[in-house]
Amino acid sequence: MKRAKALAALRQLCCLGLNREVLIPEVLHALHAFIPSESNVFTGVNEHILPTFVITEYVIPEVMEAVKSEWNRLYVEPYHARVLDWYNHHPMITDLRILDDRFYRSDFYHTVFRPYKHYYRVQAKVCIHGAMVGGISLARSQHQQPFDADEIQQLRRLLPYLEHGLQAHNEPVVDYVDSGQTGLVILARNGSVVYLSDLARSLLFLAAYGTFPVGQGSSSPPVTVPPVLQQLCANLDGIFQGWEAPPPSFAHTNARGRFVFRAYWLQPPTIHTGLDTAGYSPTDDGLIGVLIEHQEPLRLQLHRNLQGWRLSPREQEVGLALAEGLSHTAIATRLNVSVQTVITYVRRLYAKLEVHNRAELLDKLRTQAPNSIKIAWLLLLESAICGWKFVESVFYL
Repeated sequence: MKRAKALAALRQLCCLGLNREVLIPEVLHALHAFIPSESNVFTGVNEHILPTFVITEYVIPEVMEAVKSEWNRLYVEPYHARVLDWYNHHPMITDLRILDDRFYRSDFYHTVFRPYKHYYRVQAKVCIHGAMVGGISLARSQHQQPFDADEIQQLRRLLPYLEHGLQAHNEPVVDYVDSGQTGLVILARNGSVVYLSDLARSLLFLAAYGTFPVGQGSSSPPVTVPPVLQQLCANLDGIFQGWEAPPPSFAHTNARGRFVFRAYWLQPPTIHTGLDTAGYSPTDDGLIGVLIEHQEPLRLQLHRNLQGWRLSPREQEVGLALAEGLSHTAIATRLNVSVQTVITYVRRLYAKLEVHNRAELLDKLRTQAPNSIKIAWLLLLESAICGWKFVESVFYL
């Protein structure tokens, strides 16, 4: 029953109409409830089945840099030829040694796979209109069991829905909400980086690349983030010196969502109160914190929050449709049921969630992600900064 519910949630996710860069990371994460794994990854390919981008569940920047700049050295031609031959005759790869019997001794494995603990791996090709557009891979570490035949078959069941989801039209997102992921960068007053949390590093990569390009050398990202951080520091410093400067905040949107950068004083410079020296001295040191907040489409957050309630898949669909503002008639048309059936589902949904109308339902579904984390960050950071003891777990928001 648990697996059936996980599959139902994945099917719904693939039918939300999300763009590729938003859909795939959520699918990779949701797959854990369906088929247990260490971590999952999606690789996009071109018409020659050559990898062009990769989307991982989490970012190891050093690995991503290698994927971006050293791919042609790691992904050698004989290996690619065997990949082509295999996928021409099979939908999946269930053992990497099929392609290279010395794979676990190769630079490719040790540079890209091993840091992510990808030892046992099942790779399924993903097609649109019969043409391969990518591959989705589930992986386990050397200390876990290989994927069995039943798990491989379960992955096959999901593929048609994933292929459907990848064909969604990339409509612009209107409503963004906090995803709960916030990273911290601490900089000196001159803009030099003093501390960078792991999540901040990941978010900077996502803001810069959206998806991680494969084999493109040192091509420039869409937005050069470090100068942006330095500019925020300059804006904050200028405001407190009495200059006319823009607010110390910046927002950047790409296919992975919206990224909001906000700068605050953590350790302000000395304040001079003399007539000729009022304000912050240009020569005094100070520390500035920049919060990087990731925002995601509201529709995705509503879908995720609905999974936390004891609702049937049909009740979840009705709840999402209500949150989107659809009428009972429109919901009936979407679900191919009668209006009276929709009304019955709505009554059950309201009773289970203890709400009385659409507005209360939306409020309930939007309050699942805690907002108190920012307050906790400020309190913990204040104590941490005094002794320069940064508790890393504080910043895994």
